Amino acid sequence: MKTHFDPYPHCEEGEEQAVCGTWMGEASNLSGDWSRVDCQRCLGRKEKISDAVAAEENEIVEQMGHMAAHMREKH
Repeated sequence: MKTHFDPYPHCEEGEEQAVCGTWMGEASNLSGDWSRVDCQRCLGRKEKISDAVAAEENEIVEQMGHMAAHMREKH
């Protein structure tokens, strides 16, 4: 049973495909803790996956900042 990295472990949606591109099966697990990940594809792409997650989080924060500025302008 392989454990793949899950950048959003608290998300309720069931993933069909792990971030490494592997299709999930009944014998697959997900973890947001890299120390529990034993999928070699995930581990080999750790830096790339971490960079992509950080970029997505930065984009969300930026969008939230734009939305807050917009709301301040309206009031």
